[in-house]
This record gives sequence, structure tokens and C-alpha cells, in this order.
Amino acid sequence: MPLHEKMETFPFSNSEKKVIAYMLEEKARIKKETIKEIAAKNYTAPSTLIRIAKKLNFSGWNDFRDAFLDEVSYLNEHFKDVDANFPFVEKDDFSSIASKLMHLNNEAVQDTNHLIDQNDLYQAVKLLEKSQEIYIFATSGNLLIAQDFQVKMSRIKKRVTICTTEGEQLFAASNLRKDACAIVISYSGETNSVIKLAEILYLNHVPIISITSIGESSLGKFADIKLRISTREKLYSKIANFAVNASICYLLDVLYGCFFSLDYQKNLNYKLMVADMVESNRTSTSDIIDEKRQRITDD
Repeated sequence: MPLHEKMETFPFSNSEKKVIAYMLEEKARIKKETIKEIAAKNYTAPSTLIRIAKKLNFSGWNDFRDAFLDEVSYLNEHFKDVDANFPFVEKDDFSSIASKLMHLNNEAVQDTNHLIDQNDLYQAVKLLEKSQEIYIFATSGNLLIAQDFQVKMSRIKKRVTICTTEGEQLFAASNLRKDACAIVISYSGETNSVIKLAEILYLNHVPIISITSIGESSLGKFADIKLRISTREKLYSKIANFAVNASICYLLDVLYGCFFSLDYQKNLNYKLMVADMVESNRTSTSDIIDEKRQRITDD
């Protein structure tokens, strides 16, 4: 859950709620204020602000303030001209819808790229490299998105397994060994079935790469490596999962691309060799994409 939402829903005392309301109203402007100044403006003591931070699981006021300001900065970037939940309206013609969805996809990808921590990405790719088996756990449409990643990895001889049978994911999680790793995809990070399998993986010492929204989540507590996706959509009050899907696709492509680069020439040679054997009968009337036409021209 994003910190802003947690601040809005946590059962604070009345004096604490005044401070929270002030922070949510002032946003980035609190950066220039000391804890004493904020306390005085809200007719309370600095200890109240420290107590708020502790209740939200921060070590102190400074850590809480910095996390709040980081989230404010994130929420102020991108998505200025498009609503992720309702990117088009009833009066829009087909051309407008196409244009708006293009902008939404671009924004989602840029947003996700901004959220990538390079150290986390490096650790995730190295974990994929050393794991004997990669298992992806997800629900609904996220399973379909994961299948593309599975196909890409299989074509460079890296085994990725996806359990698509409802009710079998918990058994699959129970059977994984420590030399495997799990990629667990959940936008909210709070889906009951996902949390249960993450707990099983954790107890079995199977490393977890979580792909989820910003902020704290139950899934994140079990994850060894946390990768964040664009967090602009509501859970269900929206036209479709446009931004979330684009974000997950991009992040999985980044994982594949970085994994491929670990042994670039070997992976490239193998992929082209197999493709030449398996797909050499594919043709096209287009000079741009037809393989054989290009070879004749090159010769």
C-alpha cells in the first residue's frame, strides 16, 4: 500500500490526524520545515510527530518524512496529461482513443523505468542466473503476460515454469527447492492466495523476486528482492489494466534483456542458430521483414 493511502486510513488519534492532514495538504513544502515548526503549526508537540512515524513502522521522524517526500516526488512525475484509470471518454473517436492509449503506455513504461533500483535489478538478474529453475506465480491476466517471458527465456535454454491451474500454485510452491527462485507478480501485493504461497516459499527458503506496486505490502515482507511497477491505477474502478499490464511487460522484458546480456554472444548465436533451423520456412512479401530476400541482397 502506498504511504499516502496508509496515512489516510490508519486509525490515528485526533491530534495525529491534524498533522497527517497538514502533510497531505502541504506535500513537498514540509521539506523546508523542522519537526518543531510542523508541530507548532498544528498545536501539538514534536513527540506527536515521532509517534506518527513509529506507528507507520519508521525508525523516526526523519525516515518517515524522507519516505513521504520521495513518494510525493514520484506521484508528481509522469501521468500529467492522462488518467490511468479512465484514459479515454465516451465522446472520443477511435483516433483519439488510439493516441491516448499510446501516451498511457509510454507513461507507464517511463514511470516503471524511474522506479527501477539498479542494485535490485542486478541482484534479481544474478539470482535468475544461478537458479536451477525459475517459477512464476501470478493470477488472472498477469499469468498471460508472464507466458511471453517464459517463451523468451526458453529460447535461450533457461527453464521457466508457470502454474496455470487454479488451486495448484500452493502445491507448486511447496515443492520448490532452495536452488530455485520464484517471481511473484501482484499489483496490490495483498491477494490472499499470493500471500499464502509467498509464505510457503519463504518457509522453504526459496528466494522471491516480487513485482508489485510502490509502498509496503504483505508480499513485500516475504520478498528478497522487490521490483516496483507503475502505481497509478485503482484496483478495480477503471476501464482496464492498461498501465499495469504495460508496466509488467516492460519490467519482464528488462529482466530478459539483462539476463540475455550476461552471455550476449553465446545467447545470440544459439538463438539465431535454432531460429534458422526452426523458422527458416517463414516468408513474407515484404522486403523489409523477409529473411531470404535480405540474404540474397546481402550476397
